[in-house]
Amino acid sequence: MTSGQSSVRVVYRWRVRSQCEEEFVRAWMQATQAIRDRVPGGRGSLLLRCQADPQLFIAIARWDSLEDWERFQAKPPPNPRAFARLDALSHLMSHEVFYEIEDERTSQLPSDEPQDEPKD
Repeated sequence: MTSGQSSVRVVYRWRVRSQCEEEFVRAWMQATQAIRDRVPGGRGSLLLRCQADPQLFIAIARWDSLEDWERFQAKPPPNPRAFARLDALSHLMSHEVFYEIEDERTSQLPSDEPQDEPKD
């Protein structure tokens, strides 16, 4: 499989400073919204908070391609203030890139893309 053939998911793991979890979530929401709105290939992400360890957060970001994510990584962030808050409130423990594998069920799921309204 070549990198340009499949969308990718990037999994991030953060340890958030105690008592800063709510502020971290707000900064993450601002950062991910900026990516979705302004960065080509950025398709949004999902943030998870660990039940057993409330200071552990995982985000799963969706990108059209590895190249889109790499271009994003090479440039300044689209909302520098939100990204600076994330850095100040947490320690990024890791990030890993995964290729998305589609099976016949996932390829039939509705797209995240907005659908055009039917024309009369």
